[in-house]
This record gives sequence, C-alpha cells and structure tokens, in this order.
Amino acid sequence: MKLTTAFLALLTTATPILAFETENIGMIEASFDAGTIAQPTVLARDGDKASATAFMFLSGVSAALSIAGYSTDNARLSVEVDFMTEKPGPKTAPLDMTISYAPRGGAQRWTSEDAPSAPAVTFTTLEANDKEGRAVGTFAAELCLAEDYEGGGDPGNCRMIEGRFDTRFFVER
Repeated sequence: MKLTTAFLALLTTATPILAFETENIGMIEASFDAGTIAQPTVLARDGDKASATAFMFLSGVSAALSIAGYSTDNARLSVEVDFMTEKPGPKTAPLDMTISYAPRGGAQRWTSEDAPSAPAVTFTTLEANDKEGRAVGTFAAELCLAEDYEGGGDPGNCRMIEGRFDTRFFVER
C-alpha cells in the first residue's frame, strides 16, 4: 500500500463535504488543557487511493512511526517517533519524538518542539511485518504554542498533555 503525503494532508485537512470511505484502525486519546481528546486513527479510501493516519516509513536503516488522529472538524493529535533501526520494538530507544495537537487544524498548533522538557513515549507493543503493524503505548509532553510550521513552540506558553494510543499502522518504504 502506497501512503502518500499529499493524500494524508488532504485527509487531515478535509472538510466533512469530501466523502472518504474510512475504516477505524485504532485510537489516540489525551488529556490536554482541562479537556479530553479522543480521535480514531483511520484507513481512508478515495476510489483506488488509500491512506492511513497511522503508518511507519522504513528507509533501509531507520524507521519513522506517525500516529495521527482523524477528526471531521480538522483537529489533529499526533505522535511521531523516529528510530535508528528498521525493526524497532517496544524497548528500542527512540532517536527523536514529537507530540503535537492542532485543535482547529491548520498551522497553529501546540507542539513539543522547542519545549522546556523532552516528550516521553513508551510502547507496550510495537511490532510490524512487511505490510502492517501494531503500536500500543502512552505519551506525555509539554506542548508549546506555535503560530506556524516555520518554527517550534513558544517556551513561554506551554501546557502538559498525557495520553495513550492503540492502533494498527501500515508500512511504507
């Protein structure tokens, strides 16, 4: 299955008017700013094209796992973890992690980039074969407000987030 960045961008910014056939493949949930976020991860189909909001990109020597919730109101909660191995497991130390939440979609978001403390992601399950896998775990981070994609968050305007995920994901090379 070829997961394209353009189709994922379309999916995460699509309005309810666009008709996608979606299949829930998991869930990502969090407590943030005195509220609760609960979003499914989905496999979306638009004709012959398919894209998942949870996928692992394998480059030959590394792996990048992206788990993003889907919401018809464009809100987006995501956990991204990079590894220096193509076969990470639940105990593999991550190279990099980013947690972000865009309550209204778009470029303004809360991000762990440039936050005063590093995010934490813990896996109880992380397994993959050639086509798909499963990730189960928890995350916690200090998220700081970022006005656009050009820079990280403002370390003077941060809030804590804690959450969990349990999702299938699809493998892309």
